[in-house]
Amino acid sequence: MLQIMVIYYGPGLVLGVRGIGNMFAVLIAFILNYACYFSEIYRGGIESISKGQYEAGQVLGMTRSQIFFKVVLLQVIKRVIPPMSNEVMTLVKDTSLARIISVIEILFVAETFALKGIIWPLFFTGIYYLLFIGILTIAFGRAEKKLNYFRV
Repeated sequence: MLQIMVIYYGPGLVLGVRGIGNMFAVLIAFILNYACYFSEIYRGGIESISKGQYEAGQVLGMTRSQIFFKVVLLQVIKRVIPPMSNEVMTLVKDTSLARIISVIEILFVAETFALKGIIWPLFFTGIYYLLFIGILTIAFGRAEKKLNYFRV
């Protein structure tokens, strides 16, 4: 939430210029935030591959790029699916934070109805988030099972 506010209000406060658009500020905030998370997940996944995998590829006469794409990357993808699935689900839930700078999104609309005394849009918004996260959970669970070919 703080990142969204800094990106949206920052240029106006610091430089005295008109700020960027609401949606553009939200996109920049989410892209920067989750790009950092995903880069750390991939970095950790690549560093978790043992040196023996690289040496085995060299013994087989593979080039560095062949070792990376045919040996290392396949193992990295298998290892990064669980943390990536967590971050994707968190991103879906974090989209509701966009309402702090008046970006029209599903929770923002439901709240405007709730202020008028109509509560069912908030209920259906909750069901929507529950179903969407449930579908993502099932999809990532299947991907993990498909990539879990070393376990019995």
